Formats: sequence, structure tokens, C-alpha cells
Amino acid sequence: MLRLLFVSLALVALAYAGVLLPGDTPAWPPWLLAVGSNGAIMTLMALGAIRRDRLPRALAWTFATLFVLCAGAFVAALALPANEGAGGPLLLGLPVRTAIVLYGVGVVPIFVLPFAYALTFESSTLSDDDLRRVREAYARVHAGRASGAADA
Repeated sequence: MLRLLFVSLALVALAYAGVLLPGDTPAWPPWLLAVGSNGAIMTLMALGAIRRDRLPRALAWTFATLFVLCAGAFVAALALPANEGAGGPLLLGLPVRTAIVLYGVGVVPIFVLPFAYALTFESSTLSDDDLRRVREAYARVHAGRASGAADA
């Protein structure tokens, strides 16, 4: 998982480096940024969802699918010809590029992620044994503070 994060961040860094090169800006940095930034976001979400050193399979599929959807939306918007104007075509009431990015990156994940987390809630939350261990650790720490205060 950390390798994916590293690769994603390397793509973002290369995109920034490409923009900062002397001369005209090359055409490839936006493409790297579209893929790398979405890869970093999805990888960080996956790292946050890991429990007991594993990512639930349903969430792994969800994050992979959302990466393809979100990165694909940015790539599709970049691939469209630059001939949109005031009288250009509309998609669901918005210019095509805007609609692809807004709906693909903003709206769809809002509906998908809560359901994915809800379906994996039981396996992702603390079990009774985990709660017992947390309470025991808290009691040990609290007892250590109390004995330290008594010694002072």
C-alpha cells in the first residue's frame, strides 16, 4: 500500500517538475497530476481503512473502482477537444468537461463511499476483545499516573 502511495506522490512531483521546466510547459504534467493525485487520495483512504493489518476486500474493490472513475473523469476532461464555447454542448445542464469532473469526482463518490463503509462496518469496528484490551491499557496508564502523583 505504501508503494502505491509513493508512486502516486512521485507522479504528482513529476507533474510539478514538468511545469517548472524552463521554456514552454509540456503537455504531459496535467495527465500525471490527474492520475497521481487520485492515486494518492485513494491510497490514503485505503490506509485509513486498514484494520488488523488488512483492508476488507469490499473496500479494496471500492477504492480501486473509485480511483478508475475519478482519474478517468479527469483524464476524459483532459482528452476532450478544446472547442467548448458559450454555445457548446451541455451534459445534465453543465458544459461537458465540467459535468464529467463534477459528477464523476464529486457526486458519485458521495453516494458510493458511505455504502461501502456501511457494508464493512462490522468487520472494521473494534470487537469486544479489542475494547477489553483498550480498557485494560487505559486502566494501567491511569493507575501509573495515580501512583506517580502519589510518589510526588
